[in-house]
Amino acid sequence: MGKEKQTLQGIDSSPGSAGRDDSVRKEWLDEKQNPFYRRVFEEAQTGILILSHPEGCIEDANPFLLHLLGGNMDGLKGKTIAEAGLVMDEQSKNVIKSFARVMTSHQDALTLHTYKGAVITVECASRVFSVGSRRFIQCNFSDISSSREHEERLRLSTATVLMSMQEVVETLTRIIESRDAYTVGHQARVSDLSVAIAYELGVNENAINGLRISSLVHDIGKISIPPPLLTKSAPLSSVELEMLHNHVNTGYEFLKGLQFPWPVADILCQHHERLDGSGYPKGLKDGDIFLEARIIAVADTLEAMASDRPYREALGIDAALAFIEEEKERLYDPAVVDAAVRLFREKNYCFPDPPAA
Repeated sequence: MGKEKQTLQGIDSSPGSAGRDDSVRKEWLDEKQNPFYRRVFEEAQTGILILSHPEGCIEDANPFLLHLLGGNMDGLKGKTIAEAGLVMDEQSKNVIKSFARVMTSHQDALTLHTYKGAVITVECASRVFSVGSRRFIQCNFSDISSSREHEERLRLSTATVLMSMQEVVETLTRIIESRDAYTVGHQARVSDLSVAIAYELGVNENAINGLRISSLVHDIGKISIPPPLLTKSAPLSSVELEMLHNHVNTGYEFLKGLQFPWPVADILCQHHERLDGSGYPKGLKDGDIFLEARIIAVADTLEAMASDRPYREALGIDAALAFIEEEKERLYDPAVVDAAVRLFREKNYCFPDPPAA
């Protein structure tokens, strides 16, 4: 059993192994001397290629690999993988050459050209092993082309869905902004800054996609507010202020039934909440507020203060940054505030220009 296990693994690196009886293991592929390993080699449902070490010339290939490549041993024997035409790009050639320089290696994706004319993506693991005084490189290939194609189709499908969602969102945004000249481009600028803050914080790409959509519609509830109220320059009455504050509830009701892959309606509903519970509509505090809503809160405040409003001229970005710094920890998430400040003061971030009238 010990000899069979040692032969099956294809390795014998113990001291003095080179001086043992070579007649027992004169060829690793000798079917009579090595029937168990040979059977495993021929029946394996993964591609196996044996190369000489360090030359990298093909010694043998199992039936599974030959079928995968659409070739035969006559066309492979004694050639390097590159000479056999299986790899053509320089990156893949360098990967193959590296097999002789390390005892073991693993490549997630290697491109092989088959004799059928197809180009396939394989996962490859290699190891150097000894048989008597000789060394070989064993390469195991698994065809992952179908899974890669599935991943690519899924990626493209997701991108298409995102694009469609964004087009719908932008249409809704234009409808809202057509009723309020002072907020033209407001949601787009808030979204741009929100996404920039998220990247600065290291937020993952999926969450950023949700943030992008949520910030683009954060004021969609204003569609229910009479236009004269949106553009009123005089102080608002308590009733008018309540109507204005209610836009987050309206936005939530408008979006809650849509099947977004992110909690867009909840994020929208929370963007006027504040860490100390002084925000609206629910008076949520700190950890009860989505990170995305905390990001939009900061971006929304900065954009509003830096832009002209019906009741005042723009205060400027410096004043806006000073305000959120003063109110961080009480109203605004400190990490979000610090990220926004870095963007403007250290990384020269600027709001995108509003669209031409």
